[in-house]
Amino acid sequence: MRLGLLALFWMLCAAPLAAQSWIADLSDDGGYAGAIVTYPGVGMGFNCAARSIQNKPIMDTMWFESTVAPPYQFQIEVGDKLIPTDPWERSDIVLFLDQTGYRLPTVGWNEMDGGWQVNLSMTDASIRSLQSTSRMVLQVGTQAAWEIPVVGLGPALEKARQFCAATWIATGYPPPPGFGAITAAAPVAPTLAPAAQSGVFQLPSQIQAFADKQCQGAAAIQASALQAGDLDNDGHPDVTVNWRDVTCAGQSFNTFCGAANCSIDVFMSSRGYVNPVQMLGTSVGIGPHRTGRLALGIGGTYGLCGETGCDTPWLWTGTDFEQIP
Repeated sequence: MRLGLLALFWMLCAAPLAAQSWIADLSDDGGYAGAIVTYPGVGMGFNCAARSIQNKPIMDTMWFESTVAPPYQFQIEVGDKLIPTDPWERSDIVLFLDQTGYRLPTVGWNEMDGGWQVNLSMTDASIRSLQSTSRMVLQVGTQAAWEIPVVGLGPALEKARQFCAATWIATGYPPPPGFGAITAAAPVAPTLAPAAQSGVFQLPSQIQAFADKQCQGAAAIQASALQAGDLDNDGHPDVTVNWRDVTCAGQSFNTFCGAANCSIDVFMSSRGYVNPVQMLGTSVGIGPHRTGRLALGIGGTYGLCGETGCDTPWLWTGTDFEQIP
């Protein structure tokens, strides 16, 4: 006997993933201030992006080829492991949140970003439900029904919503009716002091020489491109360079960034600040790890973080970086 999918899909759902949590990664590259909400390995994510108050030319930032949702909308992205890529558009995708089903608008495959995408207003009933649901199931026509974990989803979506809304307001886009309270502080354009005046250690000459070689000429490394901390425990600072904020003389746009993510180099003092470890992401930071050591935190787009989980820090093993919770 064949049972209807709507009556049966709760039994067909995949088992929930191991207890982890949704997180919101916030970044501002000067072109766009963006928030990416992901859960490690789930194959689904949410993002929003507002034009940065720094108002850098788009061609100078990592977003110049990316699809960006309009103000006060979330873009939902889903990988091809959950939704097959044939056909290239689908109108049969339904989100079941607790006992209510929400049919999504037409979902389209974005070949450049490598995922399915659809935009929804932040005031849409489905978005409101996502922030409080206790269970979520993604129904793919009559082909499959996937249970998606919801641990931390509400707070992560709210953190992203507040971050983007504060920037939209600061750049002249008032919230739509019914949006609700905006509690995030309006962003302030950064002021970067020269290293000699701000107390930042002197940039090793090897790093400047490496950047000049990559630029095939003079490279300007902004202070916002640099992070420093003793990642290898040798008593000397190691340095990360986010090429998003490196410009080459004579070039009109950043050649070190792809459709969204940029090159990130990590120069280890134990290597003499040469032969950097190469990574990709939208942002990088150095912070404490539960082991008591310092670790790298790499932020990135859904295409980078959706499967690997950018919330897991990177620790130096002596030869390379490894993600260790």
